[in-house]
Amino acid sequence: MNTATPGRSAGRILAFATATATALTLALVGAAPASAAEANTWGTFTVAGSTRAYTGTMTLAGGFPDTTFTSTSRQATTVSGASTWQAPSTPPGTVYGSSRGETYLNQRPSADNATSPAVTTYTFATPTPASGWSFVLGDIDADQATITATDATGAAVPLSGLGFQSTYNYCHRAQGPSCDSANLNDVPFWNPATGVLIGNATATDTEGASAWFSPNVPLKTLTINYQQRSGFPVYQTWFATKTFAASGTVTVNGTAYGDAPLTIRDAAGTIVATTTSGGDGSWSVPGLVSTSGYTVSVETPPGATAAQPITFDTLDADTPGLDFAFTIPTVETTGTIVSDDGEPLANTPIEITREGDDEPTATTTTDDAGSFTADLLPGQPYVIVIDGDASNTRDFISPTQSGAIEDPLAPPIEPTPPATAQPSPTPTATAAPVVVGAGADPGVAAPELAETGSNAAVPLGIGALLLLGGAALVVHNRRRSRRG
Repeated sequence: MNTATPGRSAGRILAFATATATALTLALVGAAPASAAEANTWGTFTVAGSTRAYTGTMTLAGGFPDTTFTSTSRQATTVSGASTWQAPSTPPGTVYGSSRGETYLNQRPSADNATSPAVTTYTFATPTPASGWSFVLGDIDADQATITATDATGAAVPLSGLGFQSTYNYCHRAQGPSCDSANLNDVPFWNPATGVLIGNATATDTEGASAWFSPNVPLKTLTINYQQRSGFPVYQTWFATKTFAASGTVTVNGTAYGDAPLTIRDAAGTIVATTTSGGDGSWSVPGLVSTSGYTVSVETPPGATAAQPITFDTLDADTPGLDFAFTIPTVETTGTIVSDDGEPLANTPIEITREGDDEPTATTTTDDAGSFTADLLPGQPYVIVIDGDASNTRDFISPTQSGAIEDPLAPPIEPTPPATAQPSPTPTATAAPVVVGAGADPGVAAPELAETGSNAAVPLGIGALLLLGGAALVVHNRRRSRRG
C-alpha cells in the first residue's frame, strides 16, 4: 500500500529551497570549460618521530592511494618549497608545472659514513596507478640512492618498472631558484642494471643534481636506500601527479535524473571517488590521476534494469560523455489534494517534481473534486507545489503500480508545542522554636545546626524580630486601651 506523507511537508519546504540552491551551485561549477579540469599537483608531506625512527605521510590528489612512509634517516624534515623548487622549465616541470611553494622531504643518511644508509620506504594503501604520477630525487652529488619497489603481491618490481626519465640540474632554469653559483651544472648517473642513482665521480658537494621517475606498473611499496659518499650530504624528494576530469549524465526515459549515486573505481577495483548526479542529471569528478582502467557505475533507479559499468581512461584529456540512460515504465497515479480543514483544492494549478530533479515531471490542474492524474516513475518520492507557492507543498511516494494514492494529500499537522512547566513554589522555611527559660544551662553551648548551604541565623533572626515586633504592638494597644 502506498500512503501519502504530509507530515514531512514542512521539512520539504526547506529541503526544496536547499536543493534549488545546490543545483544552482552545481550548474555554475559545471559551466566551466572542460580544459579547466586538468590539474597538475605536487605532493604534500608530514613528518613525525625522531632520529632513525621517522614516520610520515605523502598526499597526492586525484584519488592517488593514501601513502605513509618510515625512515631510518638521522634527520628528516619537510621544507616549504619557498627557496628550492622544481621550475616549470625542468623536465618534470614541463609535465606538472612549478613546485614552488609546495612541500618536499629533506633527508640525511642514518650516519655520515658509507656503511650507514638511511632506508625510507613508502607504502601505498592500494597499488598505485600505472601512469600519471612521478617522483623526483634532488641534490644527489656526494651521495647515492638505491631504488627498489614491490608490487601488490610483494614481488620485486623490475627496475624498468620504475620508469626512469632523465637526469638534469634544477639550477639556472627559467622561473627557477637561485643556486649553483659555481655554474657546475652537475648531474647524477642512473644505472638501470643496479637501480643506483649516484652523484658525480669525485663525490663533490654541489647543488641541483636531480633525476625523475614515472613508474609504469602499479607499486605497493617504494624504497630509497640513501648513503653518504663524502661530507654531510642531504637529498630531496618530490612527488607529483597529473589529473583530468570525468563527467556524464543520468537520465530516465530521456529526462534528467537527479540524486543518482555514482562510484568510480581504478584498475585494481579500488573506489577512488563517489558523487551523485545533479538536478539536471549531470555528474562530474573534477580530478582523477591520468591513467587507464577506470570504471564508473551508477545505482540502479527503482524499476530499471541495471546498467553495466562504463570503462574509461584519463590519459591525455578530460573524459566526458560517460552517460547512463535508463528506461522505466511509468505508473498512472491519481491523488486528491485537500486544505488544512479537509476541503478539496478544486481547479488549482500544481507542479509535481521528483525529489532531486530540477524540472517538474508533470504540470496540471486539479479537477472539481481536488483530484489529479499524472504519469510518474514507480516507487519514487515526489513533491507537489500548489499554485506556484513554494511554501504550500505536499509530499508523497508514487505507487509501484498504476492506481490511486489511498489517503488525501493534506498539509502537515503543526506539532503542538509542549506545555511550559510552571516553576514549583519555593517552600517557606519554618524557624525552629527557640527555648529560653530557667531550664537552660548558660554554661552549655547551644547545639550546632546542620550545614544546609544557607545561613540559619538569617531566618532565625527574622523570626525573632517578628516576635518582638508583635509583642510590642500588643503592649502598645493595651496601653492605648487603658488610656481610653
